[in-house]
Amino acid sequence: MDHLNEQINITDFEAIYEEYYDRIYKYAFMLLLNKEDAEDVTSETFMSAYAFWGTYDPSRSSVGTWLTRIAHNSAVNLLRSAAYTKRAEMPETWEQTDTKNDFTDRVEARETAIWLYSRLKPEEREFLNMRYVMELKDSEIGELMGLTVKTVNKRYQRLLLRCRKMLNDSDK
Repeated sequence: MDHLNEQINITDFEAIYEEYYDRIYKYAFMLLLNKEDAEDVTSETFMSAYAFWGTYDPSRSSVGTWLTRIAHNSAVNLLRSAAYTKRAEMPETWEQTDTKNDFTDRVEARETAIWLYSRLKPEEREFLNMRYVMELKDSEIGELMGLTVKTVNKRYQRLLLRCRKMLNDSDK
């Protein structure tokens, strides 16, 4: 079967969109920390995927991994752009619409997470995002980043230690 000449019908692509939209949006948001930019990157990812469906090779990666790579490239391009660098600013608070009893705890935890994320490099945010937001397996992360599973684990350990240190230092 020659995948390079295959077209995908709109119904099949809509199913892929429905299945992966949240994953791609969360990934983009945790890299960019901006709702509008994450929405733009997510839209761009799916438009590119549809346009270049014929280049997707299922023997090289899953659809989710392929879409994540497209989103990654789009987000990194945006992060590197002069326009983004000029306007990028981390919000001090997080918009919260949850009305559960533990509202205050949730707001504090979310604000702490955003504070921490804002102090990490984009590639560090991406790393944590893949594991905790997208819930990718270490093997999938390794495939996306060109790393072994052992290297992925070591990198996580070092990054989590660094995050703990930053949180401890902020309490002083």
